Amino acid sequence: MGNITIVTAFFDIGRGSWTPDKGLPHYLQRSNETYLERFGHMATLDNEMVIFTTKDLVDKITPYRIGKEDKTKIITIDFEDMFKEERLKIAEIQSNEEFRSKINPNQIKNPEYWSANYVLVNFLKSHFVNHAIESGSTTNELVAWIDFGYCRTLDMLGGHTEWNYDFTKDKIHFWQHKEFDASKTIVDVIANNDVHILGAKIVAGREMWHTLEKLINHSINELMKNNLIDDDQTVMLMSYLLKPELFEIHKIVPDHSWIDHNSIFKEYNV
Repeated sequence: MGNITIVTAFFDIGRGSWTPDKGLPHYLQRSNETYLERFGHMATLDNEMVIFTTKDLVDKITPYRIGKEDKTKIITIDFEDMFKEERLKIAEIQSNEEFRSKINPNQIKNPEYWSANYVLVNFLKSHFVNHAIESGSTTNELVAWIDFGYCRTLDMLGGHTEWNYDFTKDKIHFWQHKEFDASKTIVDVIANNDVHILGAKIVAGREMWHTLEKLINHSINELMKNNLIDDDQTVMLMSYLLKPELFEIHKIVPDHSWIDHNSIFKEYNV
């Protein structure tokens, strides 16, 4: 079994209905079947996995881990009842005209500016990892969050059947799309959907996940106090800028095929 536990989650937030006929960009629409197919690629790994989902999706996820039941824990969550106050606050900010007036009109249709469920589920990544750790569902010292639909192709596994890599355990590992320009502000980042840290993959030692959740929650609260909201990637950037000494930053190589080329399973495996 690989030396890294993978934690992920899948909730139906209605993305299959995010269609162009509703005025939304075509690239936003993804069916549940698309997510399940992509998860199926990652599910072939022999690593320990913890998956958060709702009861109605358990039977759809379980078949992908047949033969790996002893390495798999599925935890059911009533997502609609989780963090109701936070969800309402996110929705309130998203509908606020002062906030919306700050957003680049070319970006306003992206879900971080209108879907409270999208923002909430992305905010909860470190929360879910800590839930997995505290519930005794993980046995490895290294724990990773990997998005449920991360493996768009089987090739992203690089032919590996396990994921093993000796990440520094006392650091939080982020993957950087580009460096932050200190002449800019977080408002600039939010307004232009300007991505610096990629949210699909995070690795840390068990103890460092508690630290990350505290930093994430602090950053979320700072946004909300200023009537701002964005997805996890901006909150991760804020967390890094707050305590850079706690992080190890891995730079993404920019090229036309960066999704496959920079797969964590290909680039960080032994």
